[in-house]
Amino acid sequence: MPASPWRLPGVWVGFIGAVLVGVGACSNGFSFNPDGWGVGPIAALGHALSRTAGASLVLTGCLLLSAGWFLLAPRPGRPGVRWVWLLWAVPVLIVPPVMSGDPFLYADLGWIMAHGGNPYVDVLGSMGGPYDPFVDDFWSGNGVAYPPLALEVSRLMVQLTGMHPYWGVVAQRLPALVGVALMAWFLPRIAERVGADRDWALWLGVLNPIVIVHLIGGAHNDTLMVGVVVFAIWLSLQHVPRVSASLLLAPVVIGVAMALKQQAGLAVVAAAGLPVAARLVRLPWSQRVLVLGWRSALAAVVALGTFVAVSLATGLGFGWTQWLSQMGRARTMTLAVAIADAFAWTGHDLFRLLNTVFALAAVIGIGYLLLSRPERPLVVTAWGSVLVLFLGQALHPWYVGLSLALLALLPLGRAVLRWVVVVTVGYLIAYATTNLFNLAVLPSLAAGLVAAAVAFASWTGARPVTPGHADRAD
Repeated sequence: MPASPWRLPGVWVGFIGAVLVGVGACSNGFSFNPDGWGVGPIAALGHALSRTAGASLVLTGCLLLSAGWFLLAPRPGRPGVRWVWLLWAVPVLIVPPVMSGDPFLYADLGWIMAHGGNPYVDVLGSMGGPYDPFVDDFWSGNGVAYPPLALEVSRLMVQLTGMHPYWGVVAQRLPALVGVALMAWFLPRIAERVGADRDWALWLGVLNPIVIVHLIGGAHNDTLMVGVVVFAIWLSLQHVPRVSASLLLAPVVIGVAMALKQQAGLAVVAAAGLPVAARLVRLPWSQRVLVLGWRSALAAVVALGTFVAVSLATGLGFGWTQWLSQMGRARTMTLAVAIADAFAWTGHDLFRLLNTVFALAAVIGIGYLLLSRPERPLVVTAWGSVLVLFLGQALHPWYVGLSLALLALLPLGRAVLRWVVVVTVGYLIAYATTNLFNLAVLPSLAAGLVAAAVAFASWTGARPVTPGHADRAD
């Protein structure tokens, strides 16, 4: 009989890592308010920890979480780790946001909404309030490209805490927890339907350190979107009398997810195609493309209609479109930024040109996936999301959550799975290095490559045996 998962060393290695991340995040050095956090024990701990000490603790915690994750990789006879993510989440539940100022933006947006403002017009920091001193100077005086439902969620969270200057920010973790709970509940159920391994789905999609550190610790609004998308994909596979789950119900849910974060829209391909994937494989190629094409188009219309309806119902409309360019100005750790920085010595700024080229490449790549694998809609959606992720104008670790959740449902070969794991760890450490120690993109990428190399050399996880027709739900 397999041992209890709570006796596995990896559980406690990861827990210690989460504790270090939580403690390190309390340093006042990470607060945009010069007075620090100002809340009881959190304030005392914040004054006791310098930024360097806090950064060192967080980075060490990320490394230990990664080690614990490796140690818990599913193997025959090893117990499942379904609830371990809850244990690892505990140390970061009430601490300040980990490596992110976004929850302070959410809180300030919620304050603006609660006082009758329109965040697309009444920009961050424009209405004062308890969250204004915590808003990053980069965003202060600007709006955001978050769609309306995300703003409504932010408003609800600050109202639940009575607009408290600290707990109104920490409350932004509640939607993130709901998102991860949806992932933990529905990913293994989808895995069973599509022939993937449920333990691997949980391990890669829910337990990975990016989920713990960024999606929960960073309290990002992407997390609820990911959970709703996973629920929508599960819903598309259900048999509902007299209603099409895949062409009506699931796309409606995806439209709601788009009103939380627009990236959810690509999921219509999986929702529309998965229920008929087993039949698609028996059709000639041209008919596969045609069937997946019309079903995806219909699902997209429903999802887009829902997105528009929700946007109009909130009264905020589409003002977010005018702030899309602000994301690119942040110069995050994207491929375009890395290449532009590497050639900065030429005196030419290649960033805008590269963004245009990569955006075109992403569209071409998704088109290629649709045409080459029409009988594998989940493959199209998962790898399409990866293309959008790495070829986009902005890249943060919390953007990775959707791609990892979708990849977790695929029967990845051992070599591909190893690279997914290695890139995940490498990017986690690279981002932590640049964020915590204010290093430039190229040195941080170098640190991430070192971590990835160590991960590649040390990880010995074995791929589970999966049915040959995974990604084809009958």
